[in-house]
Amino acid sequence: MAKRRFTFSATLPPYAPPRNEWRRRVHAAVLESQASRGVGYSESDRLEVRIELFLGSRPLAMLDIDDRVNDVIDALGGYIAGPRSLRRIAPIVPNADQIRRITLEKSTRVPRGRPLGQITLARYRRRRRA
Repeated sequence: MAKRRFTFSATLPPYAPPRNEWRRRVHAAVLESQASRGVGYSESDRLEVRIELFLGSRPLAMLDIDDRVNDVIDALGGYIAGPRSLRRIAPIVPNADQIRRITLEKSTRVPRGRPLGQITLARYRRRRRA
């Protein structure tokens, strides 16, 4: 029996208001990448999310970064209109409690097409402390 795939990456589309529409575009980009890799998660899987934001030389306030991370996590859970909304679409991560680690990295590179960044979902592996 083949091993299950857990890891895949997707490009985050450039941010443009309104937030709800951007969350839809994030959800669609991640869903497309997930389907192309043949990855699926169950409720018992523990996950790690790595987000790389391509900022170039542009400064981004801490509040903006926090908002973008929250938007990405909400999009993964299918919450397009916010975490308390009853309007949902199919979640990529069935339960937000499955996400054990979120790593955020700001990058100075500016790739073609000006995407906001890249997201990688992988199996959570506990790090040993020295």
